[in-house]
Amino acid sequence: MCAGWAQRRQITYADLSEGQVINGFRAAAVYLDDAGRPIGARFKQVRSGFTLDLLGIQSVPQAFIWVTTYPTSNMGEPHTQEHLLLGKGNKGRALGSQEPMSLVSSSAFTMQWMTCFDFYTAAGPDVFFEHFERTMDALVHPDYTDEEVRREVRNFGVSRAPDGSLRLEEKGTVYNEMTTSMDQPAYRLFRAAAVAAYGPEHPLSFSSGGLPASLRIIQPSDIRRFHAQHYFGGNMGLIAALPKDMALETTLARIDAALDRVEPRHPVLPITTEDKLPAPQPAAAGRIEYVHYPFANDQKA
Repeated sequence: MCAGWAQRRQITYADLSEGQVINGFRAAAVYLDDAGRPIGARFKQVRSGFTLDLLGIQSVPQAFIWVTTYPTSNMGEPHTQEHLLLGKGNKGRALGSQEPMSLVSSSAFTMQWMTCFDFYTAAGPDVFFEHFERTMDALVHPDYTDEEVRREVRNFGVSRAPDGSLRLEEKGTVYNEMTTSMDQPAYRLFRAAAVAAYGPEHPLSFSSGGLPASLRIIQPSDIRRFHAQHYFGGNMGLIAALPKDMALETTLARIDAALDRVEPRHPVLPITTEDKLPAPQPAAAGRIEYVHYPFANDQKA
């Protein structure tokens, strides 16, 4: 090596230009802070269309993975996927078992149009990238069984009544959660407002969590079909907050390689975006609707 050789300077957010391709990703936008300084950027993986938002924040590495999951019915397919992917099957259980050993904390939740999975780790960059890849593999290639689907959504169990007799009881993690939610006045008001604004057959008025009556008829095949239509790279994205010691080019290269290992052949499937949603069919102007909810007090049992 020549004595005067100087190591090439790492690319920073300030060096980016729209359309620039770095390690498998094309730059789409640069994010500025309140002083006008570049602190992050949006990228798209060239091969899959996976959306990657990077932010330079001096904290432990943090990830927020999102999947566009407009509901297609009231059977709660988006919400059920959240329960199954990170908790059932060998991959889901293994992921949960590895988290404590990797100093990882995680969570998940379902919105009306998006299902979200977040995590952070205090164990450093290598563990962050490894856990990201394991999470993506569990999300894209789940191995839960049909029986796990039935038990997680809705099934029957035997319980003992106060008088000692046995009785059948509807149960299931998703079913129990949604029957409890449907008892809340705010939930019923929100659902009635959505139906009034969009119409009963619009994706934004369907229950992403699942209505109890619809949870009784959903089948594992419905869950698997919804997963195949939504869980692929082009319909997913990552927002990552990373400290400055995680260099931009290295980060892009490692995420690009992880995505290619998870999906060696990136599928090209239809993607539902907001502009492709059907036109709303709102209720008539001035309509008044009374929304009832279960309650009891001293005056009304």
